[in-house]
Formats: sequence, structure tokens, C-alpha cells
Amino acid sequence: MNVLGSAAIVRSTDRDAALRRYEALFGVPPLHEFPIVDRELNVAVFPGLSVLSGEPSALAPLTDLRATIFVGSLRETEGELRQTGWATEGPLGAGASLLARDPDGNLIEFVETTGGGQ
Repeated sequence: MNVLGSAAIVRSTDRDAALRRYEALFGVPPLHEFPIVDRELNVAVFPGLSVLSGEPSALAPLTDLRATIFVGSLRETEGELRQTGWATEGPLGAGASLLARDPDGNLIEFVETTGGGQ
């Protein structure tokens, strides 16, 4: 597995308040924002941190989501995860992503990227 970077994930039911908080903390607006349409969620990406926002019912299935790890190959990563006891749960949204749960129950999103993460 070729890990290229990672980002912690925080959840919020108040997107605007969360963005103000993290803009003040980092001193910059989000580097990137996008919706996860199928799940009715929004993502705002800051350096090393992603704010996942939406209604409580949309956030509830992702209570255990801890981080995003950026990898060079999802196929390779999925194979290695399964061999080491992880359970895969499918994508978070459209694109090259995979949710996987470690044996302790922590949920991590793996995203295939050609760059160095975010």
C-alpha cells in the first residue's frame, strides 16, 4: 500500500458555523469543497482536516469515520486491508473511494489519488 497523505475528519450539523471555526483556526478558507450527493453531505477540505457536514440522519452512519487516507491504488489497498483483518463497506461517494473498518471498529475512508493527498 502506498500512502500519500491523510486528513482527520470532523462532523458538523452546522456547516456554516464549522467553516467559520476552521477558517479562523487555519487562517484560510477551505482549499476545496464538494457535495456527496448520494448521502446528502458536504465536504470542506482544510490542510490536514476535512469537515463533513449534513443533517444528523445523514451523518449517523458515519459516526465511526475517523480519517481519510490517500493511496496510490485502491485495488492494491483493498487487497492488503482484507488480508490484515479489515472489513470493506463500499464507497463513501462517487469516485475512487472505499470505506473500511479495522478490527477495533474504526471506520477509515481510503481515496485513490495520483498526488500527495490534499
